Amino acid sequence: MTGYQPTLQVVRYDRQPESRAAMIAADMTGWLEREGYTIFSTLVVNAAGQSMTIEVYRCEGDDPYALYHPAFPPGGLRATLYLLPDACAMDELLQRAQQMVAMLMTMAVRRPSS
Repeated sequence: MTGYQPTLQVVRYDRQPESRAAMIAADMTGWLEREGYTIFSTLVVNAAGQSMTIEVYRCEGDDPYALYHPAFPPGGLRATLYLLPDACAMDELLQRAQQMVAMLMTMAVRRPSS
């Protein structure tokens, strides 16, 4: 299919291309399991009467953390899995993701309907 973009976006912390992106996007849960990731924490973001769960996974080896947030179409947010090199990067991105999701939820509620 020309122009097809997978539903899941895979982003490396260093912004380098991820050669496994298509494989990960095809079956994120299976890929995480095969790579040895387990759920490390979950964060439920609540704003403007809506909620979204952000998940953090952990494994040993390269990219020991992975952070996933689901899509939020009213805010133009695609489902994304971030591959992260360390706990500091995970903490930073988790904080930013929480703020971004809350802001998008609030903006979507305040947006006048067509």
